[in-house]
Amino acid sequence: MHTMDTNNVVDADDQTAHLTPQLIIAKKRQNDEPHTAAEISWFIQQFMKGYVKDYQMTAWLMAICLNGMTNEETAALTEAMVQSGEVMDWSLWESLPAIPHKVDKHSTGGVGDKVSLILAPLVASFGLVVPMMAGRGLGHTGGTIDKLEAIPGYRTQYSAKEFTELLLTEIDDKSGGEGPVGVAIVSPSQNICPADKRMYALRDVTGTVRSLALQTSSIMSKKIAERPDSLVLDVKFGKGSFNSNIEESIELAKSMIQTGELCGIQTTAFITRMDSVLGYTVGNWLEVRECIEIMRMGESDFLTTSCWQRSSDLIEVTLALAGQMLVQGGKATTLNQGIIMSKENLLNGKAWKRFKEMVRIQGGDLTCVEKYPDAKYSAKVYSNQSGWIALVDSMEIGLIGVLLGAGRKTVEESVDFSSGVEFHVSPGMHVCDGDHLATIYTERSTVLENAVQRVRSAFSFSNNGEMVVLPPLVTHFLTKDSIEPFDDNVLRRR
Repeated sequence: MHTMDTNNVVDADDQTAHLTPQLIIAKKRQNDEPHTAAEISWFIQQFMKGYVKDYQMTAWLMAICLNGMTNEETAALTEAMVQSGEVMDWSLWESLPAIPHKVDKHSTGGVGDKVSLILAPLVASFGLVVPMMAGRGLGHTGGTIDKLEAIPGYRTQYSAKEFTELLLTEIDDKSGGEGPVGVAIVSPSQNICPADKRMYALRDVTGTVRSLALQTSSIMSKKIAERPDSLVLDVKFGKGSFNSNIEESIELAKSMIQTGELCGIQTTAFITRMDSVLGYTVGNWLEVRECIEIMRMGESDFLTTSCWQRSSDLIEVTLALAGQMLVQGGKATTLNQGIIMSKENLLNGKAWKRFKEMVRIQGGDLTCVEKYPDAKYSAKVYSNQSGWIALVDSMEIGLIGVLLGAGRKTVEESVDFSSGVEFHVSPGMHVCDGDHLATIYTERSTVLENAVQRVRSAFSFSNNGEMVVLPPLVTHFLTKDSIEPFDDNVLRRR
């Protein structure tokens, strides 16, 4: 039987006819000159065909981890990963009188990060298209898809073609609008960036996950496969982030911006703090419920005041991202104007109406809002001291969420939609000994006692007994040309 010599695979293209896996690996190992886009594309193509073996890909990934990549190499790798699978085709939208601007957002992940649930319908309520692919939770961070699947019937699996058609679904006449819904949040199909999935599996077991170039290409490939016109990034740092210090997050943001721009997509980024939980809930349905409360807060003065008190950090991050998305989508001329416009649509119910439309077209049933089943077991957490709260350790709370069943340790595990933690106080507040700090919900009675102790221990108090002045939540704004400190005064309630 004839066996193909995979060490001497060639391509008919003149630019790649001389290439072999060893040549590609050696070039990156020696790092005398950067790869060409053709070389990277060839290597990824041959890997997906099975001609480049896992051990050869692993050697190349290690060489990248040790020697890095230029911005151009990283962009070429990202595009090659995109081209390994389905790419969104927007040709169906050409029949519209005017093709709306397509804008998306990506967050590097955190604890209680439920921004997308509000942000996507909020931005779409201005007539922009928000084609959002999101992920599931793993480890201490939650996942947008898990949260949305807490809504009964909500479908998240679509092919690229189905996703495009879904966004074109007409708004229900009863909602008082017209035109396409223009927003959906789905899970990437198995055919989106399959090279990334295979490469990440190798990186995960060979210690190459932390490479800046490989991180960038893995994150950006899924977003670029959507073929948006522009992209806004939320790059986090702090206790509950994958990057603990701000310098690492800034470098990641710069790399992702350059990759997006080189791939033809206008890209900007905010650097945001993730030391404490974002919002007042952690857990799938609990977070959906909090987002619904925020989108309905304009229905009464009481709700408005309550939401700003309990969820001000979540609202502020959402407004910053929404404001910039409106700028990039041509709906606002400045970030400040975009934030003001976003606040208006949050308070006047337009974001809530668009959220309901999104849930409707994806098969979800929101009649459950008032009667969602509680978790089987619950416990209250009380303070054992008085003082000013400085921090609620988001990493620890995320891990407690996994213990309760709200998160997962491995991708194969399922999650409990009703489990999680609801906080009744937040950093910057003063509490007395015996005050109610939080309520824990779970389907696992055996973990309650341990969870109560750990949640209480996650609270840090001011050392000197003085009032805590919280550091800014949004610290920097980056474009391809600049990095500037962010003036968070524009986010304060008017």
